[in-house]
Amino acid sequence: MSNWKDNLRPASFRGIPFQVDDDEGTFGRRVQVHEYPNRDKPYTENLGRATRRFTINAYLIGDDFFEARDRLIAAIDTTGPGTLVHPYYGEMAVCIDGEVRVSHSGREGRMWRVSFSVVEAGELSFPTAGVATGQTLISSSSALNDRIGEAFAHVGLKSLPDFAQAGVLARTKSMINNVTKAFDTIDSGITAASRLLHGDISVILKSGSSGKNLVEAIQRMWRAGRRTAQDASTLAQQIKTLSGVTLGNDLAPRGVWNTSFAPINKRSIFKFNPA
Repeated sequence: MSNWKDNLRPASFRGIPFQVDDDEGTFGRRVQVHEYPNRDKPYTENLGRATRRFTINAYLIGDDFFEARDRLIAAIDTTGPGTLVHPYYGEMAVCIDGEVRVSHSGREGRMWRVSFSVVEAGELSFPTAGVATGQTLISSSSALNDRIGEAFAHVGLKSLPDFAQAGVLARTKSMINNVTKAFDTIDSGITAASRLLHGDISVILKSGSSGKNLVEAIQRMWRAGRRTAQDASTLAQQIKTLSGVTLGNDLAPRGVWNTSFAPINKRSIFKFNPA
């Protein structure tokens, strides 16, 4: 069975060896305690791992301890982080923290004692640049609001007649499209019925059958078709009448439909009744 001392590392700082008499280290977490008035329980905020610190009581012994002492003092006085080989914790990057205490004793010939504290060096890191999405959105929204304000700063009721004219034309086009769809539906039904009549329907027209009802349905369909044809002809004639309607340079209509709305301005317009 191996001795625990066999697992110890030879201690050194910046490559200068020394012997360790005893040591002490501090570990833990950094916290911020928030206490509030009239509350029995505080809130403890975790701020991350605490910085690790070590205090080492070391000594040099031997006939050449003077030379070893001077080399260790030079290593301690060197600025910046250095490599410490701790006999219990192993290798780590540390900086000398504060003053170093040294002593000689006549009772301890050929020996020099030194006590020093070190703190972990850590690493230097800078903040990384990134996109502040929330701030960018607020800025963009503010800019968009400004642009909208500039775009509609000079918009008033002066252009209302143009909007009204556009609305009338749009609704008229929608009505014509609805009529066209109705005509297409009727034409499709008539075509389907015509295909049926070209077939042999003598079986369903025998006495005592419901052929009479079919004939009556065909007659009603024929009368509806004639009415549709007449209405379509009338509508076509009215559309031809619209060919005489022209628009002037000011886009004001020369012909309008009769509506319940009062005229917007006193321009001369030509009225006609499509009925």
